[in-house]
Amino acid sequence: MKHIFILFLLFGILFFPQAKAQKLARRAYLGLSTTSLPDTIATAHELKNGVLVTAIAAGSTAKMIGIEINDIILSINQKQVINPIAIEGLGKTLYPNQVVTVQLIRDTKRKTIKGRAVGRPPVEEPDTNTNIVYSQVPFRGGQLRTITYKPNNAGKSPAILFIPGFPCRSIEDYYKTSYGQLIKGWSKLGYIVMLVEKPGLGDNDNTPDCMQIDLYTEIEAFEQGLLELKRLQAVDHDNIFIFGHSMGGIIAPVLSQKHSLKGVMVYGSPYRPWFEFAADMFRFQKPLTGTDYIDSEVTMRQLHHVLYRYFVLKQHPSTIAAADPAFQKILQEEFQYNGGDEFWSRDYRYWQQIDEINLTKAWAETEEHVLSIWGEFDFEVVNAEDHKHIVEIVNHYHPGHATFLTMPKTNHSFITVPGMKEGVELMGKRDQLYNRTHFNTKLIEDTDAWMKKIMTNKLN
Repeated sequence: MKHIFILFLLFGILFFPQAKAQKLARRAYLGLSTTSLPDTIATAHELKNGVLVTAIAAGSTAKMIGIEINDIILSINQKQVINPIAIEGLGKTLYPNQVVTVQLIRDTKRKTIKGRAVGRPPVEEPDTNTNIVYSQVPFRGGQLRTITYKPNNAGKSPAILFIPGFPCRSIEDYYKTSYGQLIKGWSKLGYIVMLVEKPGLGDNDNTPDCMQIDLYTEIEAFEQGLLELKRLQAVDHDNIFIFGHSMGGIIAPVLSQKHSLKGVMVYGSPYRPWFEFAADMFRFQKPLTGTDYIDSEVTMRQLHHVLYRYFVLKQHPSTIAAADPAFQKILQEEFQYNGGDEFWSRDYRYWQQIDEINLTKAWAETEEHVLSIWGEFDFEVVNAEDHKHIVEIVNHYHPGHATFLTMPKTNHSFITVPGMKEGVELMGKRDQLYNRTHFNTKLIEDTDAWMKKIMTNKLN
């Protein structure tokens, strides 16, 4: 099947060289973090709509026009702000230098402030030997932004498609995170690294909302990025890798079934059906987050019913909530479900489709070399067995192709922590300085060493 795909790809390159998306315009950077109005504030101001400003990004439109923390935003450009999601939607309509008019309440007084939208700054180049290339790929009649880290060299370079976890987070925000540290580390070593914006985020044009798409739509988006990576002239097409983190490690083997690659790396990714995996994860996590063991067991027994209805019977969350008040409580407390289609910060179908994918089959049909990486203090993938089973499956069908690697004292986000309990406490503090200074650089070193062995055929 892969040979058929390669012929089709070559045919497309030879006969349709002009099939390229038009250049995407850069959008403005609103830079607002908001939350729904607390009941006390809404009542005091007799408001049915509006949002409370909780943070403002430096260099953003919000900062430049004078919005302040604790302001209550009522409307932007005469469009009423109902909730934080509405803020995100309005942010996607703004372009640099566009006039922005905001109606708000500050210190009990209504105000109107006005200014011009500020463009999002480009990603900083990690060093003088790396270029940051902004481009785009076509997607269902629209366009997806891509950002590619490209080394300055005359020859062709090995390449990595980076596939992140499940949150709807723009690739423009990676720079100061552990994702950014990993990507910059690879680029300094001479790898081309491509990032693909998920639909509905960043500069994307005419793409569906990330919060409303299902898993298969997201897989399709990353596949478009992989196809583009394969077309780049600077890429050594014999040495293309995928790195999938968390849920990205579920997408990775789905793509490797269809495409000829050099290797696949996954970190913090289960191989089991999500019905089975999620139950184990909850059982492990709850005592660590302060839940009494007996209370935890009560929750788990209700949770089993919810998981069965959701993953096996494929019921909509609203149907599950209506069946029993205890189920509704579980949905609200454990999955942040408050009605509608959003479940666990994504569309409810997203997680059901993860459960549908036969990952054992996907890994068995992955012909590439595989590096399965587990962080010793990963709070999400709580033990090494999932990653070891990936290796066992691949090596059963393709002997010698898979390698297991442990990142000692490392959490789900590539950060070194003293222990599992301490890691949970640090995660709750959201200490960005700690995270930046405790990124495990061994992840860069070990993945680089593995890729070099694969490329030189020195892997035992």
